[in-house]
Amino acid sequence: MIRIDRQPPADEVPPSRRRGGLAAIRGAGQDNPRSFFCRVCHRCENGLWVPAGWYLLERAPGGRSRHIRLGLYCSVTCLVRAGEMLQEGAAEHAARLGLPDEEQVRRERNRVTETAQTLLAGGMTVRQAADSLNVPTFTLKTWLKEAGIHLEPGSVPAHAAVPAGRNPVSVLNEQTQRGRIGTVTWETVVAGPAHAPSFTVTATALPAGKTGPVPATGTGPSKAAARTAAATALLAALGIG
Repeated sequence: MIRIDRQPPADEVPPSRRRGGLAAIRGAGQDNPRSFFCRVCHRCENGLWVPAGWYLLERAPGGRSRHIRLGLYCSVTCLVRAGEMLQEGAAEHAARLGLPDEEQVRRERNRVTETAQTLLAGGMTVRQAADSLNVPTFTLKTWLKEAGIHLEPGSVPAHAAVPAGRNPVSVLNEQTQRGRIGTVTWETVVAGPAHAPSFTVTATALPAGKTGPVPATGTGPSKAAARTAAATALLAALGIG
């Protein structure tokens, strides 16, 4: 737990705790002046008490232990900058140790989620997909839920293949190999913010015996989900099921 205390102006402090316009946080008997140093802008003030308006950052270790003072900052700007410096330091530390940064973690999570959706659409259970990807089952369920994929126990996603238990993309490929349809083309459009993108995939095929192409569109929180939805819609449009 992190606690941030702002020292009040002198006129808001009880008379017994006022000392020359500075807010007191010291106990009785501590009458020696000291220096108060802002860790960001290096501003320094001397006095008996923490200057009014400054921010004291403390960490509570829990239990009856005393709070650990992490820093003293003279303004909100310095306090915000301190948070940025902590993030920069964490990134540098991760780089020195060869640990993945937040962006790498996000990309890996998206990759695992997309692969899991493909495996689930192919008939795997969540546990089987998690074992295949070396991810805890609970973690995979959480990631799928946050990606907007809601599963019933023992089921596969609602956009699963037709026929049941088959990957619709694989079914399209089989139909192409058998000569029932021409080569399927895919177009992908990404919209939305980077942390919550929305994918729209358009699948187009030329069925045997027809003069015009047949398009179908699918959307989803990942490219794999949108591709699966588009393949399902295309199979329905072609009357394959």
